[in-house]
Amino acid sequence: MLTDVVLPQMGLEVVEGTIVSFHVAVGARVCEGDPLVEVETDKAITDVVAPRDGVVVALVAQEGDTVPVGASLVQLGEHADDREGAAEPPAPAPAPVAAAAPAANGAATALLEPTPPAKGAHQIRAAPVARRAAEQLGVALEAITGTGPRGRITLADVKRAAADGAPETAAEPPAQDGRLEPMTATRRAIARRMTESQQIPQFTLDREIDATWLLAEKQRLSAAGPLKVSVNDLLVQALAQIVLRHPSLATAFVPGQEDGHPQLRRHPGADVGLAVATDRGLLVPVIRRAHERPLSELVLERARLVEAARSGRIDLAELTGATISLSSLAAFGIDRFNAMLNPGESAILAVGRAVDRVVARDRGLAVIPSLTLSLTVDHRVLDGAIGARALTDLAELLEGRMEWRL
Repeated sequence: MLTDVVLPQMGLEVVEGTIVSFHVAVGARVCEGDPLVEVETDKAITDVVAPRDGVVVALVAQEGDTVPVGASLVQLGEHADDREGAAEPPAPAPAPVAAAAPAANGAATALLEPTPPAKGAHQIRAAPVARRAAEQLGVALEAITGTGPRGRITLADVKRAAADGAPETAAEPPAQDGRLEPMTATRRAIARRMTESQQIPQFTLDREIDATWLLAEKQRLSAAGPLKVSVNDLLVQALAQIVLRHPSLATAFVPGQEDGHPQLRRHPGADVGLAVATDRGLLVPVIRRAHERPLSELVLERARLVEAARSGRIDLAELTGATISLSSLAAFGIDRFNAMLNPGESAILAVGRAVDRVVARDRGLAVIPSLTLSLTVDHRVLDGAIGARALTDLAELLEGRMEWRL
């Protein structure tokens, strides 16, 4: 009996995937749960695994193919010779036709040993994600030894070559007027979601806080060890506390269905999304149950999710279902900015860097670190007064009233 291993549904918005590489060859015996195919979607890179024990009797698609959800990737049989009804393997690319030269009598005669063309980057076996990484990191594919199946260059190979100082590629040619470039799957997904966000009536509230106590707490908690605490870790726990105090922040607008009447969906607790800049685009992994986790656990979970998002090895379920999100551009030297709502959420907090400001204090002047909090909310769900109370409450917590859950 043959079993088709198909591209599974990996998130509501994922409709297709690109085959990066096969981990197995025809004839290989596999066990249930063994990785068969590495697939890249617009969210992450993941493995499709064997649903049962068996023998690989056919590789239905080819590396580099983009296939829809539900498309067959691999066929498994009971035995190595169980090939009746198996799909035909993809036809290899046709060999280049030998060039012809005119014979003395005018007839065309094939050249028996044509000079092979120089091996360019486009002829090298490399996963699509590896090609993009090589271009971004300035690494020549010709200088990399692939460790993937049949010598295919993988993302890990490119990163290793970049770390070792592999020769750089030639300089990128100057841009041409009117040149069209294809968007990556991740970029297309971001464009789609931000277009949806632009249709949401949203407004932003700003509040500057005295960050003296917050920065001191960061230093104190980090010194107490064993983990280094970041401002983002403290913001996540404080933001989760605010969601518990103001449940309206955990309410999402749901457009009308069959009856045409919109509804509200209330999320239990606080699952906080954290905007992460990656080489593939902006991703928002979600810290589940942020309102229950002690600070030490939040630190570890935040670090794990950020690393997984940047490496592309993040589970798709970890990129959906946030109650509220946090976006920080402090590391990029930005003082303040307004973030756009993620569709399905009613609020997002944007935070810049702490900036020294001169303020009036005790009938004199003082220099304090100031931090700007910008809360953007869905006006279909929340009004200005509700958002203002929540932001004021958050400011007071971060200026000295927050009791950290350690």
